[in-house]
Amino acid sequence: MCNNCFEKEYNSFPSEKDWLDFDLELTQKLGSNKIKNLEFKRDGKRDKDDGEYIYECLTCKQKWKLKDPDYSFRGYFLKTK
Repeated sequence: MCNNCFEKEYNSFPSEKDWLDFDLELTQKLGSNKIKNLEFKRDGKRDKDDGEYIYECLTCKQKWKLKDPDYSFRGYFLKTK
């Protein structure tokens, strides 16, 4: 992790405000070319559009996986192993 990507992981987004704040930060980092979207991995568990977004920091090369919150499922944003 570095200053250009993210300082912490989110095991879940406890509230809509937490999700919206994170989403704004992600959008800003994508817009300023600090992080890029690599791929969308479908998991086929809930519907055809469900899966994880994979991102990579352009500075430190850390990869992240994002699962959007959906109703009672609170999503996550975690480093890939």
